Amino acid sequence: MCMILIQWCYFALTAFPVGFAALFFLERRFGYRVKSQISVLMAGLLILNVYAQYFSLFAGVGIRANVLMCAFALAAAIALRKRIHTFLKQKTEETGRGRLLLYGFLVLLFAYGSSRGYMHYDTGLYHAQSIRWIEEYGVVPGLANLHSRFGYNSAAFALCALFGGAGLTKYPMHCVQGFFALLCAVKCTALLDLAREKRVRLSDFLMAGCVFYLVAVFRELVSPASDYFAMLILFFVAITWAQLLEKKEASPVPYALLSLYLVYAATVKLSAAGMLLLALYPAFLLLRQRKWGQIACYLGLCAVIAFPWLARNVLISGWLFYPFTFLDLFDADWKISKGYADSDAAEIRVYAKEIFDVYQKDMPFGQWFPNWLRAQSVLDRLLVAAGWLAVPVSILTMAAGAGRRAVIWAVRKRAGKHGTGTLREEGGAYRGFVLLEAAALFGFLIWQFGAPLVRYGYFFVLFLPLTAFGGLYVRFFGKGRGFWLFAAFLVAFLLYRGYNLGNMVLELWQEPYYVYQQDYGTWPAETYQVDGVTVYVPLDRGQIGYDKFPSSPVVQSIELRDKKTIESGFRQKAAGTPAGEE
Repeated sequence: MCMILIQWCYFALTAFPVGFAALFFLERRFGYRVKSQISVLMAGLLILNVYAQYFSLFAGVGIRANVLMCAFALAAAIALRKRIHTFLKQKTEETGRGRLLLYGFLVLLFAYGSSRGYMHYDTGLYHAQSIRWIEEYGVVPGLANLHSRFGYNSAAFALCALFGGAGLTKYPMHCVQGFFALLCAVKCTALLDLAREKRVRLSDFLMAGCVFYLVAVFRELVSPASDYFAMLILFFVAITWAQLLEKKEASPVPYALLSLYLVYAATVKLSAAGMLLLALYPAFLLLRQRKWGQIACYLGLCAVIAFPWLARNVLISGWLFYPFTFLDLFDADWKISKGYADSDAAEIRVYAKEIFDVYQKDMPFGQWFPNWLRAQSVLDRLLVAAGWLAVPVSILTMAAGAGRRAVIWAVRKRAGKHGTGTLREEGGAYRGFVLLEAAALFGFLIWQFGAPLVRYGYFFVLFLPLTAFGGLYVRFFGKGRGFWLFAAFLVAFLLYRGYNLGNMVLELWQEPYYVYQQDYGTWPAETYQVDGVTVYVPLDRGQIGYDKFPSSPVVQSIELRDKKTIESGFRQKAAGTPAGEE
């Protein structure tokens, strides 16, 4: 736990000046100032994650990558020291002593949760190995031939490698996901502003949903699973988006910046790509204002964020979006066969649907859904039911709202008020809320009909009912007695989730991780040779951990591309060639 606190200080000292420098540049160029410390830190983490991916294309992401990162962060801190000092001083004064004490408590709480708990099965299966490959080699052509799950290539693993402390700490650190959770928890403290504003907002519902999620995954924050990164990024974007709309923010800049986070989230977990629907809102604003320079800038930034992830995809598996083969653009000797990739994609879908037979992947919804629903926990069934109840509510709300806006627009146009700034402002906010609800609906349906494993789409399962029912509540009961009813519900909810969280803390207190973080697990294995390289295979053909490196789930019929070095990469042996020797 103490090592996590030290590591998080390192995160903040590097990410904050990097994020501040980037946002200062955008402020000078576009005239919009980001006012939140959390947004600055998130911007820094995004940039450092992209940096780590670019670095991985040329070398292992270890000490050299950290030295270069520290040099840039130090240069940014020195160059902008007066502005950073003024910014932090102002934010400290605005925050107040009581809120700062709450932040300190959250830091200790999430450091505790990130130091121990349940290590996700997939972390022992391939997450830890993926991170170690990035630490030691960056990227290796054809790595998916060694273990197909390396082809999933979450961008988050590059950030974990950058901050893993390989060779510098007693154990490899894996606490970046806990830091993301901490930032989201700090953002949710805005719920305390309810007492001052005496008005319920949609962002309050979204923050309550984020609190629910944070407690749900608290015991699993020790595991660097890509699902947690993606869900937390999406909660940050959705909450911030709603807050901007509630303040009637008319500038396209903050929405465009949030759209960059959505591109980033898609590189962390491809299932998050449904939220990119929100990017239509700043695109509409920019096109209407004919800000071609800004459009080109944002498109360029999207390309900068996506390129290293796409390049790593191709180098690792030969496919742009492994295991999906709808784009077949490259012909490399290390490429995973189309048949194997299609089978892998089908296995993801059928496993998530509780079918477990890839040959029944086209089973009708009416057949697999009842079995799938019965296999879920009681709480997850309730959440899914709320999601389905929200589907018609969301559709009807958007349709009714569109009709209402059309009538109001026509009446005001006839009255000569068509061009008023107030009407344009209200119309812009309305479109923003509609897109938010549409993204919630779109994301939920993609998750439900695609790969409906709850941990893949926990955000969407919560997001749709929160926007549909929360939006209705805000519209009709947001003030007066409705506010007090929501406040009472919120207090009861927070007490209940606090009780759940307290039980988790008590369950874990005897675990001896108050100095160092819980290490990755380790499992027994056998070995085989690939052109002189010893490869570990778990005896149960499942989990392997971090230390037994490199590993594959089974003995593979593969070879080194140059027959000499791992850096050259892996490829399948010609048909009829025997696999490695035991």
